[in-house]
Amino acid sequence: MAQLLVLVFGIVGLWTQVDCLANNKYDDYSLVRIYPANETQVEAVNRFQDHEDTIEVLKGSRGINDSLDLLVAPNRINYARQFADENNLGFEVKQQEYGRTFKSVERVPRRRVLRSFSIYDYNSFSAIQEYLETVARRRPELVTLQILGNSYQGRRVKLAKISTNPNAGNPIIFIDAGIHAREWVAPAMALYLIHRLTNDPDARQNELNGVDWYILPVVNPDGYEFTRSSKANRLWRKTRSKSNGNCYGVDGNRNYGFKWAVSGVSNNPCDRETYAGPQPFSEPETQMVRNVMLENAKRLKLYVSVHSYGQYLVYPWGYTGDYIPKEWKKLDSLARSVSDAVQRAGGKPFRVMSAGKWYPAAGGSDDYAFGAVGVPYSYTMELTDGYEFVFPERLLKVVLPQFYEGFRVFGAQIKKEFKNSRVPRDSDTNDNED
Repeated sequence: MAQLLVLVFGIVGLWTQVDCLANNKYDDYSLVRIYPANETQVEAVNRFQDHEDTIEVLKGSRGINDSLDLLVAPNRINYARQFADENNLGFEVKQQEYGRTFKSVERVPRRRVLRSFSIYDYNSFSAIQEYLETVARRRPELVTLQILGNSYQGRRVKLAKISTNPNAGNPIIFIDAGIHAREWVAPAMALYLIHRLTNDPDARQNELNGVDWYILPVVNPDGYEFTRSSKANRLWRKTRSKSNGNCYGVDGNRNYGFKWAVSGVSNNPCDRETYAGPQPFSEPETQMVRNVMLENAKRLKLYVSVHSYGQYLVYPWGYTGDYIPKEWKKLDSLARSVSDAVQRAGGKPFRVMSAGKWYPAAGGSDDYAFGAVGVPYSYTMELTDGYEFVFPERLLKVVLPQFYEGFRVFGAQIKKEFKNSRVPRDSDTNDNED
C-alpha cells in the first residue's frame, strides 16, 4: 500500500511539474531586438528564419531602424546574435526572463460584491459581455446591442450601437478590437470608448451629434480567453478553430476576402502567426465583422480596427507596398490629425503610412472595408509602444484617455464631411435587424 501511495504521488508530482514547466514556458526566454540601418538590412531582417522553430517573432521590422522583435530561448541566443553579426545588424537583449512579466490572470470570475467592474482592467470576455448588458440597460436611450452570432467555440458576440437618434440615418463609425488574441489593450480601448460615449455629457453634444458609433470590443473571444488561460498561452494570436490536422487557429486579419492570400501570409495551418485560413472568411469571427460592414455599407464612413503594438496608424493598401489608393492624401491627413490630438493630450504620436509600406499583408479587414465595401476612411490602429503585448494594466488610466482624443478627431471629421448626407436606415423599409 505504501509503495502504491508513493507511486501515485510520484505520478501526480510529475504531472504537476510538467504543467508548471508548460505554464512557465516563457519565464527563461529573452526579448531580443535586431535593428536594420539600411534597405538591404531591412530585406535581410525580413528573411529571418529559425529552422528549429523555437524562436518566436513578436513583431517584424517595418523599415530602417524599426526593430525585429524576437522571443528567444536561452539556448538560441547565440543563433540570433550570429544572424545579426552576419548581416551587420544592431543587436539588443532588451529583457531577460520575459515571461515573468506576464500578468497572472484570475480564472475564477470576480464576485461583483467584492470588486466592481473597472474600465481600466483587462477584463474577461464574460465580464465584458456583462458590462455591455449593463450599459444597454442603464442607457437604453443611447445603446442597443445586436447579437452577431457565435464564435467557433460558441461564445455569443454582441455589437454595441451607440446613437442619440437611431432612425436619423446618420453616418456610422465602426470600431472593432481584439481580432488578435494577445493584444489585450485593444479591447480595453474599445470598452473605454463605450464608457466615454455613454457617460461623458460632452459626447452627446459632440461625438454623438449626427454620428452613430458601432463598437465590437472583442472579435476573437475564443483566442482572447485562451490567452487568459495560462501564461504559456499569453502570446497566442489566432482564432481557435481546428484544422483537418492537429493544428489550431487562423490569423483573422489575413482571412478577409479582398486580395486574400496574395502576400504576407502562411498557407501552413500550424503556423503560429499568419495562417490565412483554408479560404476567405473561413472563420465565424471574420464573417460577423464582414456582415456588419455589408449590412451598413451605405452609411458606414469610417472603420478602425484596433490592435497593438508599435504606435502606428496605417491605411490601405495593406496587401501591397507598390502603390497606394488615389484617395491616400485624405486618409493620410486625417490620420495625422488624429496623431496630433493624441500627442496634445500627452501621448506618443502615431507613425502614419500606408499599411503596405509598413509591411505587405493581404486579407486584412482595413483593405476589405476600403476596397470591397467602399468605406471612405479605413485604418488599422496599433496602440502603445515599449511594452510589446504585455502593456501594464496600471497604465491604462493614462493612455486610454489620450487615445480617446484621437477618436474625437475621427468623429469630428465624419460629422463635418457626412452629417448632411442622410441615408435611410434599413429599418425604415421594415427590416428589423435588432
